[in-house]
Amino acid sequence: METRFKDIINRFPFFCNLLESLDEAVYFCDVNGRLFYINKVAERLDGYTNDELYGRSIGDAYGLDNRTSPMLLALTTEKPVVNKAFRYIVNGREVYQICNARPVFFEGEKVGAYTIQKDMTQLMEVIEQNISLQKKVYLPNGDDPKKAHQDIVGLDRLIGEHPLFRECKEMAIRAAKSDSPVLLVGETGSGKELFARCIHQNSNRKEGPFLAINCAAIPETLLESILFGTSKGIYTGAVERKGLFEEAEGGTLFLDEINSMPLFSQAKLLRALEEKEIQHLGSKERIKINARIISSSNVFPEEAISKEQIREDLFYRVAVVNIMIPSLVSRKSDVFLLTNHFIKLYNESFQKHIIGLDDEVLRFFSDFSWPGNVRQLKHCLEAAMNLVTDYDRKIRMKHLPAYLLSGNNATTGGYIQKKTIDNNKHLKYSEPDRTSVFLMIFEKEKEEIIQALMENKGNVSKTAKQLGMHRQSLIYRIKKYKIT
Repeated sequence: METRFKDIINRFPFFCNLLESLDEAVYFCDVNGRLFYINKVAERLDGYTNDELYGRSIGDAYGLDNRTSPMLLALTTEKPVVNKAFRYIVNGREVYQICNARPVFFEGEKVGAYTIQKDMTQLMEVIEQNISLQKKVYLPNGDDPKKAHQDIVGLDRLIGEHPLFRECKEMAIRAAKSDSPVLLVGETGSGKELFARCIHQNSNRKEGPFLAINCAAIPETLLESILFGTSKGIYTGAVERKGLFEEAEGGTLFLDEINSMPLFSQAKLLRALEEKEIQHLGSKERIKINARIISSSNVFPEEAISKEQIREDLFYRVAVVNIMIPSLVSRKSDVFLLTNHFIKLYNESFQKHIIGLDDEVLRFFSDFSWPGNVRQLKHCLEAAMNLVTDYDRKIRMKHLPAYLLSGNNATTGGYIQKKTIDNNKHLKYSEPDRTSVFLMIFEKEKEEIIQALMENKGNVSKTAKQLGMHRQSLIYRIKKYKIT
């Protein structure tokens, strides 16, 4: 059997060349689980040569068995193993892999198996370092940790006086008084994480850690182990690794862009929230958790549910408190409050003496639609402050970044805005003045609900059926619009 495989490789050199050209590690074993080929990427990853591994069992070389080795699992079950995340120890070094393994058949006879593995070790190390840094920053370890935390995420950092934004701040203050899950909904750059940090810092959990993870930035195959942790029994030589739920014990876990979390991971998250227990990957032991969950979405909940980006049952669990953060263009009157704040901030850090914007920039900022929201405004002013001289007292058009001026006019926001608005991952507002649209849509929906409730004499089930929505969705809206 081994000869068959070797004959294939020798007879078809292009096959071997193909395997050597891949960026992934490739392994082949015979029907007895003995290795007989690995490519160059696998050699670099594991520190073995093909000749050193030839004829060795997977258990002998890597300390894995039928349960912990995806290739042996595929070999014994005769079924493919897809996107399996696993760790193992090789030459004293822990590596983290995502692999796809399949059994190999020849003329109806099982002759071996192969696996293609993507090395995720460096990514996992970066993620774990990030989590470690977050813990150091937000755990009370400084001379005056409470003051340090308030300097970072105090209420004064939520800048804005527009009625829509003031209502959000008031909701955040009220939400901080409980441990109920919070869902923050808003466009990218509108300040969702800042709200989350503010809620945490003004809650009774402020002495605990605040840990944030962007669900859109983590490969789905790694997300579960990061959230729930791994058991030391999952592979030979492994150590117990806590997940974020345990790391955030007594504090807050912020799940950014939860609408990007895979649905199967959402099911596990829902179970963890309802039972307040988790299980490490590879373990049946239940572990109690005590972390508040704050989530965010850059898609309206109704749209995310209809597109199956968020499970409906999970939505009702994480959105006990639902805060809709308005876009910057929806609160245009706050642009200059924010501008003054950022100018003061950068004057201190850049040792400048800017007192404001000249008239042309004032008009431009007033007309611009800010598709990147507060983040875009902040970065725009930071870029300008790098270009002003020690003699300048006002920011002028020549100081603004070129990309900001690349469009046809300030209202459309040019190419950058069109790309952002067209991206269906973002909340969509097609009109230049989105404030009136934002209020008009909510007011119209509220009127329709009130009218339907009157027609059905307050019967929620009949009203929901008439409006073509789920009963729970209607109850959510009744609470949202404070309909009595």
